[in-house]
Amino acid sequence: MHATRAMSVLSLAAGLVPMSALAQPSAPALTAAAPRVTLSARFGPDRLGESTTIHWGFAISEPAPLRSIALRLPAGMGFAASSLGLEPCQPELLARAGPGGCPADSHIGFGTALAEVPAQSTIQERASVTVLLGPYDGEEETILFFIEGKWPANREIILTSHLLGIADPDGATLLTEVPSLPPVWPLGPDIELTRLQSTIGPDEITYYRRVHGRTVAFKPRGVSLPKRCPSGGFHVSAVFQWWTIDGAASASTRVPCPRRAG
Repeated sequence: MHATRAMSVLSLAAGLVPMSALAQPSAPALTAAAPRVTLSARFGPDRLGESTTIHWGFAISEPAPLRSIALRLPAGMGFAASSLGLEPCQPELLARAGPGGCPADSHIGFGTALAEVPAQSTIQERASVTVLLGPYDGEEETILFFIEGKWPANREIILTSHLLGIADPDGATLLTEVPSLPPVWPLGPDIELTRLQSTIGPDEITYYRRVHGRTVAFKPRGVSLPKRCPSGGFHVSAVFQWWTIDGAASASTRVPCPRRAG
């Protein structure tokens, strides 16, 4: 599995926007302080040493042009035995045909997202998220987040992430760089990502293979939880940076240790 550099493919089609928002378009102003961010995470199933699905997400207190997300996973999460993403999806194919045009066994997760446009009244764009294994870039594997909104702005965004430091004793990092998104309408404000919930793992994923002339469905193996849980639970953290803000915001959470059987 692989995570991000600054690679994005944008497709913008005409959307419906309230006339009140068109009346007084405004560009985003420079902000002195970074917005507040909350981070959520859980594992399912939560059995030590076993395959799991990572459920993670964030919420940003106010719209701002997000530049990057560096998600630090708990130390000791095993990627070597994972069978997620048996065949990569090429970004060009994903941009042209969407997730349905990619190999079925490139899908590794799903989720939802919320973007906002700051205007006279905040315009919200809800989107679906499909997570796919991307191509190996020569250094790390990549993960593609396909974010598709339908209304009011029919927009598709592909974010590419890089999985860094798999052998790092402090935990691997999923680094995602977000491009500067163009305005929703001419001279209007940008659309900004404010919420995302996503999975990476076999939950809701089914692959197929040919065995003795028959097509057999199977569940891929996800990332493995460590065999030991540290005191206080598994620590997950993230650092967020913005295009118009000098500083960064950090957020963290702890996933409780699994209950012992019996």
